[in-house]
Parts: sequence; C-alpha cells; structure tokens
Amino acid sequence: MVAQPFGQGNELLALIREGMEVVDAADERVGTVRRVYRGGSDPSAATVAGGAALDDLPDEPVGLRDRLATSGFVEIDTGPLGTDRYATGEQVAALEDGGVRLAVGRDTLARK
Repeated sequence: MVAQPFGQGNELLALIREGMEVVDAADERVGTVRRVYRGGSDPSAATVAGGAALDDLPDEPVGLRDRLATSGFVEIDTGPLGTDRYATGEQVAALEDGGVRLAVGRDTLARK
C-alpha cells in the first residue's frame, strides 16, 4: 500500500511498492515492504491510501511517530515470528534488483 503524498519526502519512497524485498547495509534480509508513506509537513493530516490513519505507528522513543510521518517511511514485514520495523526516508539508500537497500543495519530500525 502506498500512501497518498502531501509533502516532498524521500524521492525513492515514491518508487517503492508493497511486497518488495528489503535488505540492510550489510546485505542481510530484513523483510518485505508492507506499506510506504512519502512524508509531509503535517503529520496530523497524514493518511495512507485507503483512508488508514498513521495512528498505529510507534511513538517510542517519544516523537518517533511525528518523525516517521514527516520524513516518510517504509513499514517492513519481518515475518510471522518477527517484529515489524520502520525505515525512515533518510534510511533508504537505493533500489537495487527490484528491492530496497537500506543505508543502516536492521538493529537501528524502529520497531512496531
């Protein structure tokens, strides 16, 4: 699911699609893209395509929800036994081989 953009965000986020594989900076698999939000300047007005609000984003540490909504994010499904993770727009390094490469390791990503 790709969010309806209302701000600039990271331009790579506009090219990311649900189901793409995500690897971290060490080329380790993190999971697959569950949803993408391109970011904007007013987190209170943010919605994801289909009308889902961003209320389900984590806010620990304090302020994380606003940072994700403002910078844009990729929600990463890590599988049935894992904890979903969030990469900010700034943490997305490139799109390679039909997948997403992050600029950071999986342990630095925010968790749901």
